[in-house]
Amino acid sequence: MPDQVRTIIAWIAGVLGIIVIGSGLFIPNANLWRLHLLTGLWLISLPIRRVMKNQGDTSACTVRGLMLIAVLGFSAVGLHLVRNQVTQAEATRRAVASLTQPGTQQPTPVIAEPDPAERTSLGSGRTFPVAISPGVRGRILDRNGAVLAETVDGRRTYPNPALGNLIGFQSRLYGTTGLEARFDAQLSGVATLSPTAILEARLIGLPIEQTPADLILTLDSRLQAAAQQALGERAGAVVLIDVPTGAILAMVTYPRFDPNQLVLPDPASQADVERVQAAWAELSKRSDAPLLNRATQGRYPPGSVIKTLTAAAALDSGVLPDPSAAVTCPNLLPTEAGAPPVRNAVDNLFRRTGDPSDLVRVYAFSCNTAFAQIGLALGADRFLEYARRFGLQTTDTRTGSPDLRDIPAEIGTIANEAAFLQRPAALADTAFGQGQALVTPLDMAQLAASIANEGRLMRPYLVAEARTSDRIIYQAQPEIVRQVVAPETSQRMLAIMRTSVEIGYAQPIALPGVAVGAKTGTAETPRGVPHSWIIAVAPTEQPRYAIAVIVEYGGEGSRSALPAARQVLAAALEVTP
Repeated sequence: MPDQVRTIIAWIAGVLGIIVIGSGLFIPNANLWRLHLLTGLWLISLPIRRVMKNQGDTSACTVRGLMLIAVLGFSAVGLHLVRNQVTQAEATRRAVASLTQPGTQQPTPVIAEPDPAERTSLGSGRTFPVAISPGVRGRILDRNGAVLAETVDGRRTYPNPALGNLIGFQSRLYGTTGLEARFDAQLSGVATLSPTAILEARLIGLPIEQTPADLILTLDSRLQAAAQQALGERAGAVVLIDVPTGAILAMVTYPRFDPNQLVLPDPASQADVERVQAAWAELSKRSDAPLLNRATQGRYPPGSVIKTLTAAAALDSGVLPDPSAAVTCPNLLPTEAGAPPVRNAVDNLFRRTGDPSDLVRVYAFSCNTAFAQIGLALGADRFLEYARRFGLQTTDTRTGSPDLRDIPAEIGTIANEAAFLQRPAALADTAFGQGQALVTPLDMAQLAASIANEGRLMRPYLVAEARTSDRIIYQAQPEIVRQVVAPETSQRMLAIMRTSVEIGYAQPIALPGVAVGAKTGTAETPRGVPHSWIIAVAPTEQPRYAIAVIVEYGGEGSRSALPAARQVLAAALEVTP
């Protein structure tokens, strides 16, 4: 075919390409429009390529070819923008027309819809605003399918208000918190969007269709209810962990708040806005901090439950060769000049522990002076190393993030700074539960769980998966954070904890037909009334559950925290307490 004929055909194709693109601008179907756009650009490129070829210079043609690609790319984006402006204008015209029909009355909300700009990632670690459809949001369910959060008539509702500190809330006045915030991309459907759809939303700013995902939690509503009842209206927290996986089965905090009080209906009246504002003001000014999740953010002195860490460190490091190694329990233990001696909570405790005693009995009867000696034998560096293995750091060197990633959590600390533990008196105090240590109930539940799980510290998690009707878009997997102590140490500690229930201060937690291991704790406070602690695992032969309970100002550990833990474990093991 002569070159002149080829040139004419190419120019005809170019004109046809312009017509194809022009007609596509008014096609509402997005996929058909893309076909028109790509076909038109290819046809337009034919005469341009023909002209470039006729010029003959190979290197120049290469440069011009790259320029052609760039020009066509920018043209595609520009035409895409023009097309969406056309379709948006038409949609707006129709919407306005529908609002002005006779007899049509639309309610006027007091405040606007929430800002539709959500944030999502394109895979590069950066985030971009994406316009999504308002009012679309997935449900939050417990492990058995019980609804914990859902959208009804455009309003987010929470059937179990006691979970507000975990699930959080989605408020048009006060933002989004808790799981609602952490998994917003999945709940809103942004996480289900393709990169192409996200890029279009980024460029155009128009609402796009998304498929919201439901969150399935690890929580068991039955066990959650048992934990809520056990704690009652006492300030404190309960954490129940599945030992093999790290899944959180129950998490209770009190005082707490009702998230339903912070959610506006749609549309909202001025009275609705004032009601929500009043509820927020009341929560914000309360001195008992109902917005704080004490289970993950409350930091308390650990009291004697920290003796579990000290005992495990001594056995694992070889400072004590075995649980039967001789340990004394004197009434007083001097540590350094000018420092008060370590004192037991009960005088003449050696009458219960024996003299000399062993690790099993001084643990069962919580001998402070014995554990002060063990701490000193470990030494500051070794003691601090084991504390870090269990997830506790020093305030001045805190690094990384908490093991729990699903909701806000604090990192527990064994001391304000490592140098503090270099003082014998400070190390001795810390080893039996005083000093500067501040821990969360989740920290102590993890301590118990790692002892029960052959020395493996698992990452705790609340969200099992996020799924749409046809696919799973997120699924948690049990994750070992680190090996804390050897499996042999774990077995020895389980036996020690079991003996504490058989003969020691933790006897009241015993359950019929189940071997339980536990350690109570009484943490001193500036007020003079101690916090009540307990950690426990059950059954000790094949551990399934680990629990930590704290009752603020509850007195001795066996008085307040222990009965609550017993009630929850009985529910989990389905035995009659």
